[in-house]
Amino acid sequence: MSAKRDYIIFRVLVSSLLIFLLSSCQNGQPDKKDDKKSPEQVAGTKISPSGDIPEIIVTDGESRNLGEVKEGIKTHVIFTLKNIGKARATDISVHDLSKGGCTAVSKISELAAGDSAKLEFIFETLGYGGKEQLRQVKVRYNNPELSPITLSVIADVLPTEAHQVPIGELFYNFFVLVDVRDEHKFREGHIVGAIPVPADELVDWASQLPETFMIYLYSDDGELSDRCAKILREKGYSRALSIVGGLAEWKDQYGERFIITGEK
Repeated sequence: MSAKRDYIIFRVLVSSLLIFLLSSCQNGQPDKKDDKKSPEQVAGTKISPSGDIPEIIVTDGESRNLGEVKEGIKTHVIFTLKNIGKARATDISVHDLSKGGCTAVSKISELAAGDSAKLEFIFETLGYGGKEQLRQVKVRYNNPELSPITLSVIADVLPTEAHQVPIGELFYNFFVLVDVRDEHKFREGHIVGAIPVPADELVDWASQLPETFMIYLYSDDGELSDRCAKILREKGYSRALSIVGGLAEWKDQYGERFIITGEK
């Protein structure tokens, strides 16, 4: 009888243990509703005290096709960024992936929730004639789960024709030729393209130009233009240069070629 009682007690204990273990397993299973990450679980994302996060979208599309663009034309491309999240987007930065040919010209550092801003960059074409060009920039901000955003622009850059030159080439090679003699001598004969600026007016005249501008100076034999060039360089015009030997040396080497008379 005692053995039977012990067996019944044993069965009760085992049953109780099984019920306890089954109950523990059920209570320990995660709720399916918790599978989704909360904002606090997004690694590296800066969130507001309320748990909101920023989210930037490009309202007018993340890619553009400019079609055909003539070499030398500088195209301005605008993208509109909008923060549709519920927290301020900060630490916004733009990174050029094109290794030249694309320059961001507007700086956006922050966007409040609901705000928009224009991001502008320049699509350079000089030196890329006859080629299809892809430019890309990446926009990063304080939500690494949704950034960077890649913005792309593509264009077919048409080469210049035989009678054309890109304006950038003119800019990089631009210079002015100045005759520092008096106006009477200038009218008697000067190098074509030269402009008359008497030596005593030269500094005032140069004040209208950037200090990096290329200025070639000449006089009858180069002595007056040498003095003028030194004065301009002392004023900061580091690219002011005197033509050695002046007009006399020009005529000795080239005769009357490119020498004209008159006021212009």
